[in-house]
Amino acid sequence: MTQLPARGGSREETQAAPSVFSLGGRRYYRVDEVARYFGVSDRTIYRLIDMGDLKAIRLRDCLRIPVEEIPEFEARRRDDFQV
Repeated sequence: MTQLPARGGSREETQAAPSVFSLGGRRYYRVDEVARYFGVSDRTIYRLIDMGDLKAIRLRDCLRIPVEEIPEFEARRRDDFQV
């Protein structure tokens, strides 16, 4: 998994997080990985999926978030807060 700095952290404070900008990397991320990336709980990500704000696919009993959905979600949320 690609190591990215924690949001708001320095380069030294790295943690495992989805890399939405790497080519040839993974195409899907687990809920806990996306939660860690955004700095929220797993339950928050499940709520966003249930409300339809964050798109995910189900593989048997597992939910996976497509890598393309992460920057799209960020852009949609950014648009919500622009005045």
